[in-house]
Amino acid sequence: LDGADFMMPYFGLHRPRDFARRAVSWFGEKLDIPGHITRHAIKRAYEAYHSFASDMRQKGREALAFARANGYGVVILAGRPYHADPEVSHGIDRLLSSFGLVVVTEDAVAHMGHTGPVRVLNQWMYHSRLYNAAHFAVENEDCAFIQLVSFGCGLDAITTDEVRDILETGGKFYTQLKIDDIDNLGAVKIRIRSLLAAMEMRKGAKAAPVPHVSQTAERRA
Repeated sequence: LDGADFMMPYFGLHRPRDFARRAVSWFGEKLDIPGHITRHAIKRAYEAYHSFASDMRQKGREALAFARANGYGVVILAGRPYHADPEVSHGIDRLLSSFGLVVVTEDAVAHMGHTGPVRVLNQWMYHSRLYNAAHFAVENEDCAFIQLVSFGCGLDAITTDEVRDILETGGKFYTQLKIDDIDNLGAVKIRIRSLLAAMEMRKGAKAAPVPHVSQTAERRA
């Protein structure tokens, strides 16, 4: 708009001290807000942020405990923050639950995944959570991993390849659900059923006893 003062400062939340220094300077200069007020607001904001992260992780632990106590499979449903909007994700989390699965998000379990080496420049917090959550799925037999992708985000070309490599190297299936402009979940249901069937087949193959050499020889005789 004509005459509008469009302000778009950048503050890195991952560096609290630098964030406070920059915010105090910027808000003081642009909006004439006293430094002590800005510092107090920043302190309260970080407290709220850490409280939310703690609650999210606790809910993740509770969901895992519930699933294991009741014999349910677990799906780590990984997506970008905007996938929390039901108009974007189309209720895929509820669809997964209807298959008898317990659904957790990548940020609820990523802190429990062992950080492993990656082949890409890992400089975004969201991407780090994805990779850690993929490692967590590999480390836990009862966990599957599904990644939501939408809007053709260019960075997804990097994350999808890396997550696929982590999972497949660890012996897990990689499933991607591309949800651009979909208006029904028919194709999504097929993908989920295919994943569950493949997991059951692999579980059965692992559980099948290997015949002893002498038993094999007796049957041939």
